Amino acid sequence: MNKKVLYPGIITLIILIAGVLWLNNDISKKQQESLGGIDSKNFVELSDDNPTFDTWGKNFPDHLDMYLKVEQEKPIPTEYGGNLAYSKLIRYPQLTVLWAGYPFALDANEERGHFWVQVDQMDTARNNKDFLNAHGYKAFQGQPTACMNCHSGWTPWLIKNVAKNDWIAFNTTKYWTMIKNIPDNMTTPTNIPEHESIHGGKRMGVTCADCHNPNDMSLRLTRPAAINALVARGYEKDPIQGIKATREEMRTLVCSQCHVEYYFKPTGTKVKVIGESIANDNTKKWWDGTQKTYDEFDSWRDGNKAIEIEADGLELVFPWAEWKKGQPFRIEMFDDYYEKVRSIFAKDWDHKITGAPMLKIQHPESELYSGGVHAANGVSCADCHMPYIRKGAKKLTQHNITSPLQDINSACKTCHTQSESYLKTQIKDIQNSVAYDLRTAEYAIVSLIQDIKTLRDSLSNMPEYKNNNQKINDELKEVLELHRKAQMRADFVGAENSTGFHNPREASRMLLQAVDMARLGQAKLVEIATSNKINNFKISNLGFEDIQKLNPGEIYYKTDLNGHKAGERYYKHSNINGNPPKELLENDKNIKPYNYQIVDKK
Repeated sequence: MNKKVLYPGIITLIILIAGVLWLNNDISKKQQESLGGIDSKNFVELSDDNPTFDTWGKNFPDHLDMYLKVEQEKPIPTEYGGNLAYSKLIRYPQLTVLWAGYPFALDANEERGHFWVQVDQMDTARNNKDFLNAHGYKAFQGQPTACMNCHSGWTPWLIKNVAKNDWIAFNTTKYWTMIKNIPDNMTTPTNIPEHESIHGGKRMGVTCADCHNPNDMSLRLTRPAAINALVARGYEKDPIQGIKATREEMRTLVCSQCHVEYYFKPTGTKVKVIGESIANDNTKKWWDGTQKTYDEFDSWRDGNKAIEIEADGLELVFPWAEWKKGQPFRIEMFDDYYEKVRSIFAKDWDHKITGAPMLKIQHPESELYSGGVHAANGVSCADCHMPYIRKGAKKLTQHNITSPLQDINSACKTCHTQSESYLKTQIKDIQNSVAYDLRTAEYAIVSLIQDIKTLRDSLSNMPEYKNNNQKINDELKEVLELHRKAQMRADFVGAENSTGFHNPREASRMLLQAVDMARLGQAKLVEIATSNKINNFKISNLGFEDIQKLNPGEIYYKTDLNGHKAGERYYKHSNINGNPPKELLENDKNIKPYNYQIVDKK
C-alpha cells in the first residue's frame, strides 16, 4: 500500500467531515436564531403564574429589547399620532364641548403605547375621584376594574387568583382596590417602591403572556370580553387559543382584545367583591367630606385591609352582536346594537350642555379595519404594526409596536413596490382628507350644541316651559337623538387611531352622516323655534378660530387637595399633557378650511 497516497487521503477526509459537522452546526444555530432568537443558554420555564415580560424576555431577549425600546427613546409625534403625550384638548379644543360633563373633557392625552398603558391609566385625572369631584365632576364614583382589562398584563392572573374566576366580580371591583392585590414581581416583597415598577410591578402594562401561550408561544386570546364578543359574532370557543381561528386570523384577533369599542353593561344583580376597610373608618373622608369607600393608592396602608362587600354587577362587553363573522363593520351596527340594549344601558353620560344621552366611543381600530382594503386582501394588524425584520441572520417580528410610518420599508414595501416617499405621501393624503372630514363634522356638532343651548335657554324663559326641564327635553327629543348619533360617528373616527387610514371610505361615509345629522338638527331647531314663536333664533357655523377660543390649557389643581396646592400642575412630568408641537397646530389650521397650497406642498 502506498502510504504517501493513503495519509493525505485520510487527512483530507477528516477535514471534510469536520467541515461538514461545523457547517451543519452553524446552519442549525442560524436556523434556530431565524425562528425567533430563543436564548437557550438562559432558558427559564414560562408560566401564567408569572406574566412579567422581564421573565419571559429571558428566553427571547431580542424581542424584549425591541419592546423596551420605547422606555428610553425620545417620544416621536406624527401628524396624527405618535407617542408624545401632549394634550389632545389643547390641540383639539372642540373636544371640551363635545365631551362636556364627561371626564375626558378634563384630561385626554395622546397615547404613549403598550408599554405605558397601565402607568397612564393610573396617573390620568380620569382615574382620580377626588380631583374629578373637586373640578366639577361630582357624580364620578371611581373607575371599576373593568378598565384594567386592556391596561394590565396582570389581568388574567387577577381574574384567576383574586376574583376566583368570577368574571363579573373582577369587573365590578373598584380599580384601585384590585391594583392592591397584584403580587410582587417574584423577586421583591410587596408594598415597596420597586413593586410599583413598570417592570413586573403594579404599573406593568401589556406583556408577552397577553398574546402568547407559555407552552409553545402560539398566539391566543386571554381576555374574556374578546372571546365572548367573538362567539357572539359566530366564532367557536377553543380551550387553548380562546377561539378557533387560523394563525393569520390570530395575528389580528389578539389585537382585537383591546383595540375595540366597549361599554360596561349592568348585570342587574348584586355580586360579592373585594372592598376596603377604610369604608368603616369615619376619619377617612373624600374631598367633599363624604366617607371614603376605597383608598386611592396602589397598596394597603395605614391599617386598611381587604373586606367582602356587595356591589351592583358590571360586565365589560364589546357591542358586536349585530356585526357577524365575515362581514365588514358598519356604523349602523352600533346604532342597532345600542338601541336594543337601551333599557339596560342607555348612555355613558348626559351631555352637560344639551342634555342628550351620549355614547363615548373608544379606540375601535378592529371595527374600522375590518372593511378596509388591507383586511380584504388578508393583511393582518401584525403585518403592518409588527412587521418581520432582520437582525443578522435572525428573522424576528418587530415588538416595538408603533406606527408603520416609522419603518415603511419593513411595514409596507413587502407588498408595495413604490418608493418610501410615494407611500408616505399617499398615507398623509388619506389622513389629511379624513382629518378634514372629521374637523368639519366636529365643528358642525359643536355648532349644533351651541344652538341647542341657545334654544333651551329661550324655551326655559317661556311660561309653558319654565321649571320643566322634562318638557324641554321632550320638545327637543329628535334633535337630541341627532346629537347623540352624529357625535357617536365623529367620536368613532376621532378615537380610532389611524385617522381613517384603516378604512378611509367608511370613515368618510360616517363623517358625512355626522355632518348631515348635525345640520339636520340645526334645521329642526329652527322649526322648533318658529313653532314656539321665537323669531330671533339663528344657527351657528363655528370655524377654526372660534374653536381655538375653547383651549383649556394644561391641567392644574383648582383647590388644595391631597397634599397638592391650588395652581400646581397636575402631571409631574412636563412631556405629559403639554402643548402639542407648533407644526401640528399649523397643520390643523390649514386642514379646515383645506388650504391645498400648504397641505399638498408639505
